[in-house]
Amino acid sequence: MDQRKIQYFFSVIEHGNLSSAAQSLRVSQPTLSRQIQAIEEQFQTPLFVRGGRGMLLTEAGRQLHEGLQSIERQMRLLKNDVAAVSLEPSGEVAFGIPPSPRGLIAVPLVKSFNAAYPRIVVRIVEETSGQLRDLVANGMLDVAITNTNEPLHGIASQHLGRERMLLVGPASAKLSMRKETPIKSLAGLPLILTMRPNSLRLTVETGLGLHGLQANVRFEANTLPLMTDLVIAGLGYTVLPVCGVRALLKQGHVSASPIADLSITWMVARPKTRSLGVAAERFYEMLCDLGRKQVRDGVWDSTT
Repeated sequence: MDQRKIQYFFSVIEHGNLSSAAQSLRVSQPTLSRQIQAIEEQFQTPLFVRGGRGMLLTEAGRQLHEGLQSIERQMRLLKNDVAAVSLEPSGEVAFGIPPSPRGLIAVPLVKSFNAAYPRIVVRIVEETSGQLRDLVANGMLDVAITNTNEPLHGIASQHLGRERMLLVGPASAKLSMRKETPIKSLAGLPLILTMRPNSLRLTVETGLGLHGLQANVRFEANTLPLMTDLVIAGLGYTVLPVCGVRALLKQGHVSASPIADLSITWMVARPKTRSLGVAAERFYEMLCDLGRKQVRDGVWDSTT
């Protein structure tokens, strides 16, 4: 697979048919068709289903596409790293962050990094911790914040800090940050939780299971703003880290109470089987420094 064949393959996927892809590439349709057939012969399997709806990827084609995306990105990063040996670092960093620590970490981190390395582009992906772990493991992200409740296969990790988990309810519930809530009390409340196998959902269910109880899940949502909107509307309670509702608590839109013996440990993940490029290594170091600052400032507890 040379660079030209990869470009042809990607173009057919993007356009969904040979004629539009050929026009975009400025080659004839028979030429493009022969190149796609050559790729299929190389891998000894059909990569597209050809029909009235155009060219659709087979499962084998999807697997090849994912692998080539990672390889193509690594080649671009390698090119940037070679150039950065004698020049100011440039290129890109792909960074993943879950919704909860976004407000606490993302903006100050990116602002500081941009001031220090203005030629580096930062691509930010916001997903659940489990999805971010997988994206780091398969090479689509360089660095991501996740937590210790997620499996660690395929990544190397460094602890950042620990914080309390809160029972979050509408302002009318008058929950108090000065009074703990036993985890077994959650069983009697209508809950708004993330979907399985999200680690937040499993943490709540496991904690209740230790007392022989089950969670009364009324609504499932995997985005933090939607979860808190439902809470504010009085439709139930949710469980979130302190950093996820800090602003809403300050504004008085919700009330919250620490859940006894329930916390989350944030960590930064990086690939286990490959080294980071120059740009990503600088970003990783700055993220770890910011985590240590949160601990020094008392925002997070130390994990050591």
